[in-house]
Amino acid sequence: MIASYCISGNLTNTDNVMKNTFWIGVQPALTKEMLDFATSKIESYLGINF
Repeated sequence: MIASYCISGNLTNTDNVMKNTFWIGVQPALTKEMLDFATSKIESYLGINF
C-alpha cells in the first residue's frame, strides 16, 4: 500500500532536525530499570558518565 501525503512548502528545518539530532523514545510505560538500561548504553557509546 502506498501512503498518501502532502508536503507543504520547503522542509529545510525538518530536514535539519532529522539529520542533526539524536532521538530516543519517550514512552510513559518505560520503567526506571528500562530507562537506566538505555542511559547506560548511551553513556557507554559516548564514553561518558552523566
